[in-house]
Amino acid sequence: MPVVLPRWVSSGAVEVVSSGRGRVGAGPEYWDDVSVGPAGHRGGPRPWTVRTLARRGCRPGRNVGWTVDPPLDRAAATAVVELLLQQIPAGLPGEDVRAMVDQAGDTGDRVGRRLLDERTWARTEADVDGHAFVLWFHRRAEGFAAVADLGLCVLLVHGQVPPDVWVFALLWPEQAQAVLDRPRRAGQRPGSR
Repeated sequence: MPVVLPRWVSSGAVEVVSSGRGRVGAGPEYWDDVSVGPAGHRGGPRPWTVRTLARRGCRPGRNVGWTVDPPLDRAAATAVVELLLQQIPAGLPGEDVRAMVDQAGDTGDRVGRRLLDERTWARTEADVDGHAFVLWFHRRAEGFAAVADLGLCVLLVHGQVPPDVWVFALLWPEQAQAVLDRPRRAGQRPGSR
C-alpha cells in the first residue's frame, strides 16, 4: 500500500504514530493502515495526524469470504472519532472514559453519515504529487477532520489546526519505510538533529 505523507512539513519532522498490517487469505503481509504525526510530539492532542488506509477492493478472504472496502463516509466517521478520542484527558475514571468513547463513536457516526452535506463537510482540493483530489473537510470546536479517496488508498487527516495547504506525497511502501525509518537507523530520536 502506498503511504501518504504531508508536504507542509519536512519528511524528517514526521514519525509513525501507529501502523497495522494485513493479509488477504494466505497472501503476503502488507501495511494496510499507517498514521504519521509530528515527530517528537509528546502528550496531549496532536496538532495533526495523517492516516493512510489501504483500499483492497473485493478480494478473496478467509473462510471462503471476501473483503470489501467500506464507503468513504465510514472513513469520515473514523476521522471524527479519532479527533474526539484524542480529547479524552488522562486519569479519568473508567466509566467516564467509556462514556466519552461511546459519545465519540456516536458523534463520528452521525457526522460521517452527513459526508455529502456541504453544511457539515466543505469540499476543497488536496494536491497529491501534483494531482488534485477532492478533500472533504469538517471543522468543529475540538479541531478538524478531513478525508479523501485517492484510489489506491483513503486519506484521513485530523487534529487541532488544519494546515494552510493540503499538499501531500504518495510514497510506495519501500520509499515510505526508508523515509520514516531514517531517524531510527541513524540512532536518533525521530525529529532530533
